[in-house]
Amino acid sequence: MPDFQETSNASQKLIEMLNNKVFGQSEIIEHVVIAVICNEHALLTGAPGVAKTTLVRNLAAALGNKYKRIQFTPDLTPFDILGGDTIHFDEENPDLKKIAFSPGSIFSPFILADEINRASPRTQSALLEAMQERQVTIGGISRPLPKPFYVFATQNPIENEGTFPLPEAQLDRFLLNLEIPYPDFDAEVKVATLPKRMEDLPSLEVAEILLNSREIVEKVQITDALLKGIVRIVRNTRPQESKLSVAKDYLDFGASPRATQALLISAKALALIRGKSEVQFEHIAEVAPPVLRHRCIVNFRSLSENRSSASIINQIVQETIL
Repeated sequence: MPDFQETSNASQKLIEMLNNKVFGQSEIIEHVVIAVICNEHALLTGAPGVAKTTLVRNLAAALGNKYKRIQFTPDLTPFDILGGDTIHFDEENPDLKKIAFSPGSIFSPFILADEINRASPRTQSALLEAMQERQVTIGGISRPLPKPFYVFATQNPIENEGTFPLPEAQLDRFLLNLEIPYPDFDAEVKVATLPKRMEDLPSLEVAEILLNSREIVEKVQITDALLKGIVRIVRNTRPQESKLSVAKDYLDFGASPRATQALLISAKALALIRGKSEVQFEHIAEVAPPVLRHRCIVNFRSLSENRSSASIINQIVQETIL
């Protein structure tokens, strides 16, 4: 099993490679690597053209794994994603046919669920078992998915017509919700000069270390005070029990205990990436918005005052006594 330093060095190498391919998104890239070393999924939210697809495609290439893109549309069905029983014809004897299972696109190590909120809730729910159990059940038969297995979903926050908001159960399957901003001026100058077609990244020699690093991440140390602080942060997002006015004023519902687990493992992963063997408060504060923003439901007042869920979460973190 690789040690702490090997895993930290490998993650830094992956971040460096991705930064040479996707410009102006260094923080997003670091957070995507958090999802990778935690063996979890991520939701990428951003306007068209901010390199969401490019990032996921090159991530899969750098980790030496196959990648499949599923374009989610209103007419997409669960069969299109999962597969199912179909009629197979014998090549030598066309009159001979049999019914056999045909695997869908989900049977791939890296899945890009592009514009996931354009598909119907019935189709979105086809991913629930796959993301949680790493298997799909069709016709009463459970079939395991490849190892590793990652779902990186994208959604466009601008267009609302013809979309179906992801239900809370679906959102909760994503470790992180990463809001991808436009690149800064210098980065956009680099983007403007890029050729239309670019080769994907070569496979990273230490990719296997990153794909099997969950146990190393879990061994990163955290003090009892910070651990309890993480629990307090999550509990303070629940307006029914929080004593913070920001939660009572701007949130309808808070995060579940699964969010506590997600915040802990994400903070550990960020500490590891930065070469720290113990979680610090700044690690928790940095990953709190992407971990919690999709698990907290804001109310009408927050929308009317243009308060983002990230700003609310940041205030909760700062006002929570650690």
